[in-house]
Amino acid sequence: MALEKLLIGDRIRLIREDVFEDSRKEFANRCDLNERYVGQLERGEFLLSLKALDKISVSTGTDADYILYGNRKRNIKHKSKMRENLIHYIENAEMDEIKVIYNSVFSIVSYMNKKKINKKQ
Repeated sequence: MALEKLLIGDRIRLIREDVFEDSRKEFANRCDLNERYVGQLERGEFLLSLKALDKISVSTGTDADYILYGNRKRNIKHKSKMRENLIHYIENAEMDEIKVIYNSVFSIVSYMNKKKINKKQ
């Protein structure tokens, strides 16, 4: 099965826009990539490198098989993979890091709840 740059770019854009609702800059920061490079990938101008594939996959919890080939059966595990990554980070964190993670998550949840309330009004 040949890799198709345009389809890979479309899947990366879907992950960015639909799953994370990130701007291109936010997504590039999330994945530790250059914003311009992310745009080039999304437009299918380049075939992503293994390093970029790994960064996107790990940063978003998305299976590389989905990014490359669009196999959704493995992408269904998206939430559980993200959960596994979070648990791994927490289990290996020092107490001061756990406090930062907790405060960050609490702030994000509060923000999201306020956002939901504003949408309903």
